[in-house]
Amino acid sequence: MKKVLTDIQDGTFAKNWMDEYHGGLKKYNEYKTQDEQHLLETTGKELRKLMSWVNDEEA
Repeated sequence: MKKVLTDIQDGTFAKNWMDEYHGGLKKYNEYKTQDEQHLLETTGKELRKLMSWVNDEEA
């Protein structure tokens, strides 16, 4: 946690994020895809389809 805070305070985090952004968000999109394909997420998506009280946009 201290390392993360230091990175935020000294600007390292912002620099790394801007490099990622200008580089086409390759790591970000990779992480996002992995999250979407995770067993918890795929199971949750199927379960939400069975819940009539859950709005279609939320599922």
